[in-house]
Amino acid sequence: MTGRRKQGFLLFRDVMHVILAIVIIMMVVFAFLSPNKYAIFFPLIFLLFSVSCLLDAIKYFKNEEHLKYSFIKAMIMFILFLFMLLMSTIGFLNI
Repeated sequence: MTGRRKQGFLLFRDVMHVILAIVIIMMVVFAFLSPNKYAIFFPLIFLLFSVSCLLDAIKYFKNEEHLKYSFIKAMIMFILFLFMLLMSTIGFLNI
């Protein structure tokens, strides 16, 4: 990956993490204040967290420095992404 493309992806990833964190925090507050009214937020929280895990997995997969444990970190984040996606799907089916 060239320097500009890598910086662009890192900026995109950082901005997405901030946006996802703010949205997840707001949804968690509303979901716990009134669980019956905002029941749809629980699977959405899992879905947004899975997107965050996927962004981290891509970051570790594209690591150009080839650190010793970057592939293991990427696999753990990808497995966490799949697990959270499964939890989100189960949540949507139960609503």
